[in-house]
Amino acid sequence: MLKEALTGVRSFRRLMNEGKIAEHNKRVTDDFFAVFSMGDDSSFETLNAEQYRDGSLEAAGAYEEKNPCWDYRDLGSGIRSDNEIIVSSQIDFYLNKRLIKKAFCTEIYRKEEEVWKLARQYMEKYSPGDEDF
Repeated sequence: MLKEALTGVRSFRRLMNEGKIAEHNKRVTDDFFAVFSMGDDSSFETLNAEQYRDGSLEAAGAYEEKNPCWDYRDLGSGIRSDNEIIVSSQIDFYLNKRLIKKAFCTEIYRKEEEVWKLARQYMEKYSPGDEDF
């Protein structure tokens, strides 16, 4: 079960890096919820499924011709139930191979209609240090 779930998670992430945003958005649950911290205690945003999907489309347009890449390094994962997996990751985000942002992220994926979909996401973003350039 864990192997199948992680394969689904990796498939979801690959869609982003391949620019297949319509397919990516179909793999977000309708009851999706996210909290994104922008790096300080008072700067964060929450998104529902519609806002997340719209944001994905907007980002794809903004990143066009900039070769966006989300590089995930999974830190841990575990099956919560027969249809849910929790994955914690460190993410490096690149535009034109230049590191732009780092984040720590916890995601919950749920199996719906035989497909693993993103159900919740909690992310803490931070800027890379000068040593990263």
